[in-house]
Formats: sequence, C-alpha cells, structure tokens
Amino acid sequence: MKIRSLFFMLLAMTSAFVDTKAQDIQEKRPVNLSGIWQMCFYCSPSPDVPGELRASHSLKILSGDGRFCNLVMTSAGAVIIGYGTFSLSSSTFYTEYVEENVHLPQLKGSENKLYFELKEGGKLMSVKYFVETDAEGNRIDAWYKEMWRRVEVAPAYPGDDFR
Repeated sequence: MKIRSLFFMLLAMTSAFVDTKAQDIQEKRPVNLSGIWQMCFYCSPSPDVPGELRASHSLKILSGDGRFCNLVMTSAGAVIIGYGTFSLSSSTFYTEYVEENVHLPQLKGSENKLYFELKEGGKLMSVKYFVETDAEGNRIDAWYKEMWRRVEVAPAYPGDDFR
C-alpha cells in the first residue's frame, strides 16, 4: 500500500514538473510581431453581448527590419496615415518611434509605448497606449485600445471579386 501511494505521489510530482517545464518553454518562445495586421472592432446587436470581431479598412505593417506603416484603404485608394520605426521592448510592450502621423499628429517625433497581448496563437493582438494631449496640445490623458488581426496568406486566389 505504501509503495502504491509513493508511486502515485512520484507520478504526480513528475507530471507537475513536466507541465512546468512545458509552460517555461512556451513562455520563452520569442515574440514575433512582424507582418500585416488589420484593425478590427466588435459589433453587437446588444450592449450586453460582446459581439463578433469585424475587420476595418485600417492596416498596420510591422516589417522584419523594424519599420512600421499604418494605412487606411479608401474607395479612392490607400492612404498612409503614419510611419516610423519600432522595437520590441519586452514580451508585453513595443515602442513605435513615430516619424509621421496624420491621425494623431501630436505623436509625430515621439516614442509611443504600446502594451500588447497576443491571443489565439498569435493571430490576434490586443493593443493599448496612452496619449497625453490632443493635436492642439490640450491635456486629454486618454488610453486608446485597439484590436488587430494578423493577415495571413490565402490558401488560394480569391477570384476576380477582389480586383
């Protein structure tokens, strides 16, 4: 009886050790933000229901060489609304060094620290960042929250509907 109890205790300890090591390996996996991200928003028929995630016309391109570009697709064509460089500061935030931003012009020439969380295996990125002033210099002290979905290569050409 003691041997059986000892066996199960040893088995439980080994299982806990393996789970901890697997979790350590997963947490140490390098974060990769490079790619094309499409801004999304939640749409719901009721204020009590989170709703479904829908795509917008805004894209963020985070290139492997540390450049970023934000653009909006319009019926007249694409419009670049901001660009600069970025660096991954930790597994929870990255910094954009804003060279130009027509959407939030007060960020031009600044370092914008963005806190992020990757979800759904790196396919969704929840981002929040703080803005102290509006474009006229008035203090607003506001947090902006955004949801971005990684754009993936289509398994096949979608057809002439997208031309």
